[in-house]
Amino acid sequence: MYAPCHRGNTALTYDYFTLDGNVAEVDEQDALLALLGPTATSCTNVLYRPASLISPYHPWRFRVKDIIFRNVSFKQTTITDFEFTNCTFQRCLLISTIFGNCRFTSCRFVSCNPHRVEFEECFVDPRPFVECIPERRYANIGVYLFQELLRNSRQQAQPDFTDEAQYHFRRWQRFQLHQELGKAQPLRSKCRMGLRFVAFLVFDWTTGSGMRLGRLMISALALLLFVSVSNWAFACSFGLQDGTKIIGNFVDALYFSTVVMTTLGFGDITPTTLLGRLAVSGEAILGFSLFALLASTMYRRFSS
Repeated sequence: MYAPCHRGNTALTYDYFTLDGNVAEVDEQDALLALLGPTATSCTNVLYRPASLISPYHPWRFRVKDIIFRNVSFKQTTITDFEFTNCTFQRCLLISTIFGNCRFTSCRFVSCNPHRVEFEECFVDPRPFVECIPERRYANIGVYLFQELLRNSRQQAQPDFTDEAQYHFRRWQRFQLHQELGKAQPLRSKCRMGLRFVAFLVFDWTTGSGMRLGRLMISALALLLFVSVSNWAFACSFGLQDGTKIIGNFVDALYFSTVVMTTLGFGDITPTTLLGRLAVSGEAILGFSLFALLASTMYRRFSS
């Protein structure tokens, strides 16, 4: 059933696209299923050759539980009707692998190669794939992986998984843009890509690419505090008057900033200088944009 595949006596250099060391070639599905029996705890150094791996209980899923897949290749294999529970995939090749009607529960993917992997009608949480790609130089693989997870979660109506996949998709897009930035020519293209990269970076840090509610709330409060301090410090330059006198304490500045940034506009405190009107207009636009994003994120989170 097995045919040992020798690759020499010396240790191989780590290669993201090949298996490591000596492996056993498995040419039949039953041979692999025997390795995944009820008493199995690991599946190590295996090169699976067949083009398909289908549950013997089809259409019911074949359950694989508490198994560590280490240095295993499922390259160009269609895996159908499998349920993986509490499994770890480490240094595995999932190149052009297609998972159909599979379920992943409490699994981990560590230093695997998911180049052009596909998920069709699967229950799969994107978070176990955070450790999957070991280096940012494979950013194109990361973009494809989380785009595929995003597509699957949308089709399967899994809103929490969709948000998580969207966040990591944007994150790997930023890594890919950083790679392209170093190669960009001429200078004009480099500057344009640099501005886009900075925008990606700021959007990620401040809002979690619009997917992290906690980060959004912290950013909104930090911005409100910064604007309040600025309005308090430059109250005279902005001409922030309450009736006929300039506001003189931080509470008034906080109140005014909150009113402006939430676009309530009570009008009891108003800017009377050109600089103040320009500054307050910018604060209103910035506050509206951030709080609108915060509101949409909260709605999406609680409505799902």
